[in-house]
Amino acid sequence: MKILRNSTLWGGGALILLLVVALVAAMLYTHPLGQKTVTFYTDDAASIRPGDQVRIAGINVGKVQDLALESNQVRVRAQVEGSAFVGDRSQVEVRMLTVVGGYYVSITSLGDTPLGARPIPVERVTMPYSLIRTLTDATKITDTVNPKPINESLNQVQKGLAGTNVESLAAIIDAGNSVMSTIDKQRGQVTAILNLSDEYIRALNNFSGNFKEMIEKISIVEQSLTLYSKRLTAALTLFSQVMDGLSPLGVFYRDHRDKFITKVRDWTQKARMWSDRNGVIIRALRLGRRKLERILDAQNAPPELLATDLCIPIPGSPC
Repeated sequence: MKILRNSTLWGGGALILLLVVALVAAMLYTHPLGQKTVTFYTDDAASIRPGDQVRIAGINVGKVQDLALESNQVRVRAQVEGSAFVGDRSQVEVRMLTVVGGYYVSITSLGDTPLGARPIPVERVTMPYSLIRTLTDATKITDTVNPKPINESLNQVQKGLAGTNVESLAAIIDAGNSVMSTIDKQRGQVTAILNLSDEYIRALNNFSGNFKEMIEKISIVEQSLTLYSKRLTAALTLFSQVMDGLSPLGVFYRDHRDKFITKVRDWTQKARMWSDRNGVIIRALRLGRRKLERILDAQNAPPELLATDLCIPIPGSPC
C-alpha cells in the first residue's frame, strides 16, 4: 500500500507513459499506418517542395515528406500508399502541375521486385528545365570544338577589313546607294509606262469588236480571191485545150502564124501575171488576218467562224 501511495513512483510511471506515447506518435508521424517511404536522389531540387503531390500512373498516391542536402546531391523522401507497387527499377520525373506553376512527382514503376528501403539513384531521376544543366551540356559540346580555325578565320576577316579594303567596301556601299537612288528616281517613269500599257490594253479590249469585223471581211476577200484564182487556172487549162483543138485552123492562117501566136502568148502571159499577183495579194491578206487573230487570241476573244474556214468546191478543185 505504501508503494501505491509513493508519489515518486507515480511520477516516474507517468513520465515513462508519456515517453512511450511520444515515441508512438513520432513513429506514426514518420511512418503512418498503411504508407511506405520512397527515397530518391537528385542534383537539382529547386522544383520540389515538401507537400508536393506524388503520382503513379496519374493517380495521387502520396506527398513529398522532406528534403535533405548531402555532399553532392539532395535526398528526397516521399510517403506513398502501402498498396502502391514501386519496383526496384522505377524512375522518377518531376513535372509541371499547371501552366501558371507548381510541380508534382511522377513515379514510373518498373521492375518485378519491390523497391523496399533502397533509394532511386540520380541517373533515373528527371527534373524540369534547368539553366545550369543546359549550360553544362553546352560546355560539353563546345569542349570538342577546335578554336584554332575559328581564330584564324576571324583574324583573316579582321585583316580584310583593314587598310584600303575599308575604302573599297565604302565605295561598294556608295555605289549601291547610288543605284538605289537611281531606281527610286526612275520609279515614276516605270509607273507611267505601266499606266500607258494598261491604257493600250483597255483600248485593244474596246476595239475587239472592230477587229472581229475586220478579220471576217479580210477572210471573205481572201477566200474570194482564192476561188477566182482557182477558176482562172481552170480557164487557162480549158483555153489551152481549145487552142489545141484549133490547131488545124492554124494551117489556114499559116501566112499569119507568127502574128497570131505572138498575140496568144501575150494574152496568156498577162493572164498568168495577174494570177501570180493574185497569189501575192492572197498571201498578204492571209498574213494580216493571222496577225489580227493573234491579237484577239491574246484577249481570249477569237472570231467564231470565218469564210476561210469554209470549203467551197469548184470544178477541178474538190474539198
